[in-house]
Amino acid sequence: MDIVIIGDGKVGFALAKQLDHEGHDVKVIDNKPAVLEKTSNLLDVVGILGNGATPDTLKVAGANHADLVIAATSKDEINIISCLLAKKMGAKHTIARIRTPEYVDSLHMVKEELGLSMEINPELVAAREIRRALRFSSSIKTHSLAKTRLEIAEIKIFANSPLKGKKVMDISRTYDQSVLFCMIDRNGEYLIPNGMTEILEGDKVSLTGRTKDLQSFFNELKILKNNKIKEVMIIGGGRITYYLTLMLLDLGIYVTIIEKNPEKCLKLVERFPTVTVIEGDGTDQELLLSENLESMDAFIALTDNDEENVIISMFANAKGIEHVIPKVNRVELGFILEKLGLENAITPKNITANHIVSYVRAMQNSLGSNVESLIKMKNEAIELLEFRVRDNCSFLNKPIKDLSFKSGILIAFVTHHGEPKIATGMTRITIGDTVIIISKRKGLRDINDILA
Repeated sequence: MDIVIIGDGKVGFALAKQLDHEGHDVKVIDNKPAVLEKTSNLLDVVGILGNGATPDTLKVAGANHADLVIAATSKDEINIISCLLAKKMGAKHTIARIRTPEYVDSLHMVKEELGLSMEINPELVAAREIRRALRFSSSIKTHSLAKTRLEIAEIKIFANSPLKGKKVMDISRTYDQSVLFCMIDRNGEYLIPNGMTEILEGDKVSLTGRTKDLQSFFNELKILKNNKIKEVMIIGGGRITYYLTLMLLDLGIYVTIIEKNPEKCLKLVERFPTVTVIEGDGTDQELLLSENLESMDAFIALTDNDEENVIISMFANAKGIEHVIPKVNRVELGFILEKLGLENAITPKNITANHIVSYVRAMQNSLGSNVESLIKMKNEAIELLEFRVRDNCSFLNKPIKDLSFKSGILIAFVTHHGEPKIATGMTRITIGDTVIIISKRKGLRDINDILA
């Protein structure tokens, strides 16, 4: 597809990287020469210097015949104008990054007039991810699948784990839970397990299932201490905090916010009169303790400084807080967070890019059973793919046990009439189903590609 991205910041670069890797023809517009040069050197994209909100620059980028124009600058107004112009010039689809709450609330009234195919709000999406991650502890890394109907969760096997030394089939018999062991990271080697696979100390084991089933399983293993969240402390009073606070209050959760900017504090107090807002430095450990940090069920670090978020999250983790979630934009910090047991860090730029890339994949779908969504894990060595089954599927209504699959492929879940179930040998796939497939093979684009 021919795609034009306006804005080469954190989100724009993350988008360009993913779309470039997927083989699209990508052009990036920005008004900073040094930023464009860096992106052009790192990626196989065309950099165009200019203002993406002007017809001349858009024409140079080919927006008039582009399949998709994505406006991802830091200014909502520029993004809206850019998409409006691009659509008028002939772009088939447009996506605008829109962050201001007032614009988001009123956008549904003028979305069609603006010609927007989709709007994306990174802070709102990040807040939703945080709310989802709060269902598990900090030591469990999670992703949502099948439009959030399913989760994939990764746990590390320690010396005292009840799973250590057991075969997968024996674990399933012992605990009788509706979860599936779908992947094992064993010292950097990635295995797709079968019933005879033995779980070893040091393994990182990924399981899939419905949220309630995973929670039940982890409760039996004594991994989850407390599922009920009553009090949450948030450091930083930006847009993510605004959206997250709305969600937490709707759930009846008591919220404490610490923010050092007095103007932001005032706005938060006016908007959320039932929330405790403290004007102060969230990196001050004495302040955190004086505001009852140790009694909190969750601690979320959302300042604009990655290092500060990591440090104060380490402190909260050391104080025994069950749910600790830092926001980080530098993906290279992931290794440190993993070592610290802070698996559920939030990276807004990547979350945003993943949502937009999922939309791009949906645009590519034709009459065939093509990929509807895809998650890359383990440095892109493993792919989790969701297929919508259409009438060109070559193994309709046949039991899975009678099929021959390529190596490194696992059919994990089949969703039939909106109900996801673990795939077994007797499962039959029918038109309209969605199928979750876990693959060590890259580049699967059609469900028929899984057959040997």
